[in-house]
Amino acid sequence: MSSPKQTLFHRFLSFYFRLLCILAVDLVVTTINGRVLGLTSMYEKPVVTLIGMGVILLLFFFLFSIIDRLTKIVLKITVEMGNLLVFRKTAIFLILCGILYGIYMLYYHTWFGAWPNIKLI
Repeated sequence: MSSPKQTLFHRFLSFYFRLLCILAVDLVVTTINGRVLGLTSMYEKPVVTLIGMGVILLLFFFLFSIIDRLTKIVLKITVEMGNLLVFRKTAIFLILCGILYGIYMLYYHTWFGAWPNIKLI
């Protein structure tokens, strides 16, 4: 995917998927932060702070090491799946928009404790 023949569409897909990864990682971190802050009832705040920092460092170290590989794998699968469909680029874009919508739903639930009540009409 990093060849000089990479099309504008592939660059867009790579950029879009990286955005999705950043949002997903932040969602995981937000959830973990909430859990770590819940430890203040059992431990002192300085200890909870150190635990939280350690967990976040481990998480980011692990996730940053796989994000490039994951991007290449997902793009390859998405493009191959799109080749089977009539409107390939549109289908790929709709798949990625569906993933973004799913992340939106998870953010809403994480922040407000309920699923959004979305009315289309």
